Amino acid sequence: MVGSFSKVAVRFHSARCENYRDCDGIYTAGGRLRLLHPISGATAGDFVLPSSREEVDGDSPWNQWLLSECPELFASAMESFCALPCFRENPGKAISAYMSFVPLLGEVHGFFAILPRMIISRLRMSNCLLLEGDCCKWVPPCKVLRGWDEQARTLLTDGLLQEHLGLGFLNKDIVLSDQLARALGIEAYGPKTLQQFLSSLCNKENGLQSLGLSWLGRFLNVLYTMSFQSSGHVSDVFRMEKDLIKNLQKIPFIPLSDGTYSSLDRGPIWLHTDGLGSGSDGEHGLKAFPRMYMKLRIVSPALFSVTDDFSCLDMDYVDDVTKMLHKIGVQRLSAHEIVKVHILPSLSADRNSMDKNLMIEYVCFVMIHLQSGCPTCRVDKDSVISELRNKALILTNYGFKRIVDVPIHFSEDYGNLINMHQLINVTDMRWHVVDSSYLKHPVTESFSCGKMKWRQFFQEMGITDFLQVVQVQKGIADISSETSKRMLLDMDLITPGLVVKDWESKELVQMLSQFSRTGNKESCKYLLEVLDTYWEHLFCDKVKGYCYPTSDGDSRPFKSSFMNSICDLQWVVSSMDDHLHCPKDLFYDCEAVRLILGASAPYAVPKVRSEKLLSDIGFKTEVKLDDVLAMLQVWRRSGNLFKASVAQMARLYSFIWNELASSQIRMSEEIRTSQFIFVPSASGFRREELVSGIFCSPKEVYWHDSTGSVKQVNQVYSQGRLVGATDGPPCKTLDNIYPGLYDFFVRECNVLEGPSFRVYLKMLAELSASALPSQVANIVFQIFLKWNDDLVSGSITVEDVSYFKECLTKPEYTVLPTVLDKWVSLHPSCGIVCWSDDENLRKELKHVEGVDFLYFGEPSNNQEMLPANVTKLLRTLGIPALSEVVTREAIYYGSADSTLKAQLIDWALPYAQRYIYSVHTQQYLQLKQSGFDSLKQLQVVVVENLFYRNVIKSCGSSSKKRYDCNCLLEGNVLYVAQQSDSHALFLELSRLWFDGHPELHIANFLHMITTMAESGSTEEQTETFILNSQKVTKIPDEETVWSLAYLSSRDLEKSLVISTTSGGTSEQTVFKSRRKSGTIPNWPPVDWKTAPDFRYACENGFRTRAVDSISHDKIEVDSEITVTVMENVVPTEMDANWKIGGNAAAMSGLLANIQNSEEHFAQSYGTVMDTELSSVDASAMTIVPAKCSSDVPVKSLPNFSSRERLNTGNPDGAQAMLTGRLGENVAFRYFTGKAGKATVSWVNELSETGLPYDILIGENEADREYIEVKATTSKRKDWFNITTREWQFAVEQGESYSIAHVVLGDNSTARVSIFKNPIKLCQQGKLQLVVMMPRQETDLSGMS
Repeated sequence: MVGSFSKVAVRFHSARCENYRDCDGIYTAGGRLRLLHPISGATAGDFVLPSSREEVDGDSPWNQWLLSECPELFASAMESFCALPCFRENPGKAISAYMSFVPLLGEVHGFFAILPRMIISRLRMSNCLLLEGDCCKWVPPCKVLRGWDEQARTLLTDGLLQEHLGLGFLNKDIVLSDQLARALGIEAYGPKTLQQFLSSLCNKENGLQSLGLSWLGRFLNVLYTMSFQSSGHVSDVFRMEKDLIKNLQKIPFIPLSDGTYSSLDRGPIWLHTDGLGSGSDGEHGLKAFPRMYMKLRIVSPALFSVTDDFSCLDMDYVDDVTKMLHKIGVQRLSAHEIVKVHILPSLSADRNSMDKNLMIEYVCFVMIHLQSGCPTCRVDKDSVISELRNKALILTNYGFKRIVDVPIHFSEDYGNLINMHQLINVTDMRWHVVDSSYLKHPVTESFSCGKMKWRQFFQEMGITDFLQVVQVQKGIADISSETSKRMLLDMDLITPGLVVKDWESKELVQMLSQFSRTGNKESCKYLLEVLDTYWEHLFCDKVKGYCYPTSDGDSRPFKSSFMNSICDLQWVVSSMDDHLHCPKDLFYDCEAVRLILGASAPYAVPKVRSEKLLSDIGFKTEVKLDDVLAMLQVWRRSGNLFKASVAQMARLYSFIWNELASSQIRMSEEIRTSQFIFVPSASGFRREELVSGIFCSPKEVYWHDSTGSVKQVNQVYSQGRLVGATDGPPCKTLDNIYPGLYDFFVRECNVLEGPSFRVYLKMLAELSASALPSQVANIVFQIFLKWNDDLVSGSITVEDVSYFKECLTKPEYTVLPTVLDKWVSLHPSCGIVCWSDDENLRKELKHVEGVDFLYFGEPSNNQEMLPANVTKLLRTLGIPALSEVVTREAIYYGSADSTLKAQLIDWALPYAQRYIYSVHTQQYLQLKQSGFDSLKQLQVVVVENLFYRNVIKSCGSSSKKRYDCNCLLEGNVLYVAQQSDSHALFLELSRLWFDGHPELHIANFLHMITTMAESGSTEEQTETFILNSQKVTKIPDEETVWSLAYLSSRDLEKSLVISTTSGGTSEQTVFKSRRKSGTIPNWPPVDWKTAPDFRYACENGFRTRAVDSISHDKIEVDSEITVTVMENVVPTEMDANWKIGGNAAAMSGLLANIQNSEEHFAQSYGTVMDTELSSVDASAMTIVPAKCSSDVPVKSLPNFSSRERLNTGNPDGAQAMLTGRLGENVAFRYFTGKAGKATVSWVNELSETGLPYDILIGENEADREYIEVKATTSKRKDWFNITTREWQFAVEQGESYSIAHVVLGDNSTARVSIFKNPIKLCQQGKLQLVVMMPRQETDLSGMS
């Protein structure tokens, strides 16, 4: 004892664990307080007791401290207790055992009465419990849920429970008493827990949606089972249910048909009982009608669907969920109740505030419900349809409309075959059609014929495809007097009590009025087509209305208002104009009408097929004379747009003729003077073919045209109209159009027989005004050709020609076609107008200003459109030829001595005089009358370079192109170039005597004289040739011999030298001038008819007699050079009448080779001037080999001569080519004799090929040899030219290339030298190359 009281010891005894159940409570024994505790070992604590030792001293601080440490000691001992070996495998049982020692309130009294509360409080704050499935996680009592089962574990996962309630499932091995669990604050699994979990889930965004309706259904099923099937005290259960329902009504967990979730405190929610069955309404409920169900707040049927997540769902499950919804206040609703209670009352809503899709769903829901076979609707269907017709707002293209307010129609989407766009798009008429949204609704897919179901449903409501024609009943007082007169002819039948049943269509009246006002033909056509299609099916019974008298009697029919609106308004399209007509004014397209009026009658378009409509609408089916006369006036007003066939118009005129004859009346003067005769605008048509044309009066047409040009003019007019012509063809004939109506047109209508000259003039003027010259030039030519013939025959009077010529002088009378595709006259303002007699000259001057050429079209197959064919007419009108207005202007450079050329002309003038006197007697007389002034004034000017250009002096214009020429006669001056030959000189001189035109024959004649003189012919031979062959006689002695007046006598005594040049040498033939009066030189030979240019003849192939063989003797100089001499290369005898000795000049010897010369020159006589004398046609030459004899031996190689320059002479180009051709011929015969004709080819035999070789030897390419021939007639010429191309080819070919050098002798011999591989020979020094330089220093000015 210490102090005033005894010390009391408190001992905590811990028995062994297997005996812990025997230790219970806290007690005192022998003054010691013992607290028994299920822990191994003992902890003793001594409480201070008062002296009485009956009660612990409550005021002792020690006791109070010791008491406060007890809860902590109890809580901390739990972990050690659970760690006992017997509880390691099942800690839950350890917790259950340990918790059984927790004192409860009321079990301890006195000083220790507060100890249970202190222990429980400490346990509630400590992690003293374990969660299910995780034995390592200790949590406080407030974080666990007890009393759960496996269904709860499946419904509320650990994550969801922790997320929304902050709880976890209590370990299933921990068993606590209800009193202790409540004291520790452990939540018990039950309806309240589910309600709290649901509330938390709904308050979280997408919380309930994330779990799905299947989970919600199971949740409600469990909640209903736990809440409303639990046992207990009735009042407690009722109170609990009431609180639960009240709380659930505030939670938005009920899924609606629109996909949202809501609560009952926001409004009533309906449970669609039909949606739980298998009816069609239920199949499409929520998905098909989301807005309707949203407005109705209907529970989503998906809540009752069986899913894979909960396969055990059955009808009990559905019933429990349904009962749960009913318990919390969800009301029942059927499809029929939706229609009657919700839809029909909602149809009268304000259309401005209504939901478009909602109204569509209302109509769709009613349609599908009426199709479902609802037994209630079988009785109420008529009333439902009637209410829909009066109240339902149907969606149209103009918004929502009621059927009782406006007519509503089907669109093409509903199977309406009528294309209303053709009828209403062009008017301001509103055509209401049902919107296709109803067809797009999901319920349509549920029917095999959804479109037809909708058509039937809407047709029952009063919607139609086309016009709404309604029957109206009126009293006589409601009908105007005018309408009643039209309805009833007998006014006595109109009584006050009369009842009229009529058919009306406001839509038709509005539509026809619009069409009649706007004139839209396409819409009118389509309307008639629609009426024709549907008339007998829809409208034929509405043609007549009926009047019913009050007294007994039969009803009286009349034409209904519907039919009057069709017949009285102008809405039917005519086939011939742009206007609309009343049906009674149009013809029905039938054979009886078409035979007379043809295709241009006013037929109703389109042609109706319904016979009933044809009889009701009133189209005309017969033709009368007044109809024909009226149609002629209409056709005449249509102008050029009118088309008809000639056969049909012939029948029409025959109809008029027959009608006039049958009525025995004459054609009125008004008709006879009017334009009623149809003339086609084109020609070449078939009689039954539709052609355009115009109507003419009898004065504008003619029965027949003998020339046939009118037909062509009319054809061109139809083309000319396209470029601006507005009037009809200027002249028309009827004989080829209406051949059988001569009496009608000529005798009855007074048509003239044919056109006159002045008519043709008018025709020409109208053509020029309506068409381009290129379009009608050939027609103008035909007219001019006719006038030219008439002018020759005298059919045209002088007055007519004078009138035409006077008209052409006026500037406005432009009727002459030109190549510039414009019309001109002969007025000076149009410039010079001429016709082309020289096409080349015309092409050159066609762009010269101030000159225009007449154009008469392109030549045809049968006739050439040439001005020469109308020369007499053109000259009579004063239109010159082109050559008459064009002159040549000389352009020359440098001057030279003209004595030689003047002597040549003076020497040839007497021969020219003889020729003109004999051949052109009339021309000679004209020259003589003029005193031979042109000849007396003739001057000869020789220049170095001569050119000319064409000029038109009258307009001061000239060509920009100049021409190189050898001779030019300008006025009385004859310009001659130094290089001019005699033929060109004589040809130009001939212009002096033939009005500026060259005369080829006299040029040939004079040139033959010169050629023969050059050849050495005697005077006797020349004279014989002139008299016998050319038939040119001598001039009388009294005629003065022509000569150049300005030549002096000394010039006349000079020798006239005519030279020929050959390959660098020059030979000259000298003639003495023999210009004495009365003496005429002689000419050879007597059998030549013509003698063209000698050079031209050589170029066109003289043939020689063939040879039998060629003999030659070859002398080898070395292996590369071979020289052979050939004889008789050129024959010396031609025939019995013409022989030339072996010593004749080279040119003379070549002339001896001509065979059949008379025939050859006769054929060439007329074509000499058509060939450029400076050109050579090598392709026309054919040289035939001649015989050769002995060879001339060559003993040594040639020695090169030493000289400062080569003598190139002044070679003639044609003669050089002739020499080359003859040399190639000789070489060809030489190699043919060696290798045979089969292997030797002369590449230039037919024409000059331009190849770097002339002869090809060998058939195979591997062993071919190429021979280049170089020929000359000069024995002294020891060189030849070679081109760079030939030299390059020689380099490429090497041993395969040789040069054959041919020297043509004057005694029909030739020397042939072969140089094989000239490149190698040059390298060896056996040949030498020479580069020629210009002779004049001025030629070197451009070199450096």
